[in-house]
Amino acid sequence: MLCTNKQESQEVLMAGRLRTIDARTLADAVLEPPGYAVKDLLVQGLHILAGAPKTGKSWLALWLCQQVAGGEKVWGHPTQQGTVLYLCLEDGYRRLQDRLLDITEDPSENLYLATHAGTLADGLAGQIETFVREHGRVSLIVIDTLQKVRETCTDNTYARDYADLARLKELADRCRTTVLLVHHLRKQYDSDPLNRVSGTAGMSGAADGTFILQREDRSSNYGTLFCTGRDIESKELKLQFDPMSHIWECREDEETARSADEEVIGIVIDWLHDEKRFEGTASELLEFLHDALPCGLRPNILSRWLNKHKGMLKANGVSYTLRRTRDSRTIRLSCDGNDANDDISWSGAASKIPSPSSQPSQAAALPGVSRQRPGTERCPPLP
Repeated sequence: MLCTNKQESQEVLMAGRLRTIDARTLADAVLEPPGYAVKDLLVQGLHILAGAPKTGKSWLALWLCQQVAGGEKVWGHPTQQGTVLYLCLEDGYRRLQDRLLDITEDPSENLYLATHAGTLADGLAGQIETFVREHGRVSLIVIDTLQKVRETCTDNTYARDYADLARLKELADRCRTTVLLVHHLRKQYDSDPLNRVSGTAGMSGAADGTFILQREDRSSNYGTLFCTGRDIESKELKLQFDPMSHIWECREDEETARSADEEVIGIVIDWLHDEKRFEGTASELLEFLHDALPCGLRPNILSRWLNKHKGMLKANGVSYTLRRTRDSRTIRLSCDGNDANDDISWSGAASKIPSPSSQPSQAAALPGVSRQRPGTERCPPLP
């Protein structure tokens, strides 16, 4: 059995022995994917949003709260609509009201705000857990700023930074929610923006994700959001602050911002709409789609992405199953031709895929039969 929370971890410690799982069992286990506030950006867990003073961090944090509370997209990324708690601990209700009415004409009733809260040593965890119990599903909690909930202390060591954030990480996991901490940057320049988070490396080490908001210069409305985390792809989003709406807008369109794994699954969907079915290994599926898929994509990664995006496959009329045998894993894909979401289009992907006449037949995917395809290959042949 997997240890999925702190209580189980404590049970293991009290038992005096390690609870282990072998790699094959883990690989075959069906695990619930992590929840999210913003898909592929803010997943369940603890995250830091850091920037220099007066960069626009609080404007961004408040807008994120409003978008998640209303179930609206964030730069093309879907959100998990739910209750949102924003602890705006450096401002009063008057300034908070002004900002809220600047960014939206229709504030969400799912967004709750507070200007005072306890510290880590003085009841903050209990206050948040009580809020979660009273409101049910809470998608996002923003603490603006982190320093307001930490104890005043001269101990600025790695151990203290890590311990403080570990407590907030445990809180996020217990509440099964996403916690975003607004924080500051060090004045000292570093070529790696992630190294500029105020404090020691214990800050980013304990967090599940770190986001650095950096303007091109103090007077510029252009900036970059550097994103990295355990459950997301590292990326840099080019943003522009609109001084009229006070919203950070993405300068990349939704197509550009789409994640690499979704692009690959979109190619598989388009191909199956023509071919209707596939049965074979991930390596064989890669050979079929070799000309259309990115160089260096490995079979185990393709299998993981198919499993991760079963919902996306189903929404586009594609069923997916994985059957394990002693020697291999067999992927079964079939298309019934009925898209659950007709507005989802993967146009452009299909044009990269060879036509059925130039594809090997389904029988050619069986072991021992040649699967070589004519035509110029985009990548070197698979080994």
